[in-house]
Amino acid sequence: MAKKSIQITEEKLAEVIKDITMQALNEMDGATYARIFNATHRAKEDNQQNVFQRNIGPKTVNNDDIISRAIKMEPSIQQHWLNDFIGKTFKFYGEDRMGLVANVLFTFNKVKKLDYNKTVLVGDVIFNNIQISGDGIVINFSNGKVVYHEKGNRYSYNLEVDVRTKDLWEKLLEQLKLALNNRK
Repeated sequence: MAKKSIQITEEKLAEVIKDITMQALNEMDGATYARIFNATHRAKEDNQQNVFQRNIGPKTVNNDDIISRAIKMEPSIQQHWLNDFIGKTFKFYGEDRMGLVANVLFTFNKVKKLDYNKTVLVGDVIFNNIQISGDGIVINFSNGKVVYHEKGNRYSYNLEVDVRTKDLWEKLLEQLKLALNNRK
């Protein structure tokens, strides 16, 4: 079978590389995202053991550079990993301070903290038709609770997801758990 040669411009090659990169980023999941966590912790542990460089293929890479690159790349990677959820609004029920059922709408923006006992999601929160600021939606995977903390005081609201947004919420939780479960 004869090999064919094709010629493409540098501009076209750059476009192909960009498309392939974007496709790979869009295929990210929680397990892939966990690699950032694992790489930075492994680099820190190596530094603490007086091993300041790592061989990656034919290259030698400084562990501090691995950590710096991960910190720089993390927001962009998180954006791609959670692209299906960013900007989506989740409906919850809670109780107001009088014990009445409260409507809580949460429009997801990003993950501020990722931990089994305290995962913090930030975004816009509307509590009984009033937009409020707070510390975000807090998920405790250990006990299955979802809570909203009101900023400026210690009051918090236990939340229960509405069935109308439950499927999408469960998919988001699945991705977060996948990232946590794949940390080493």
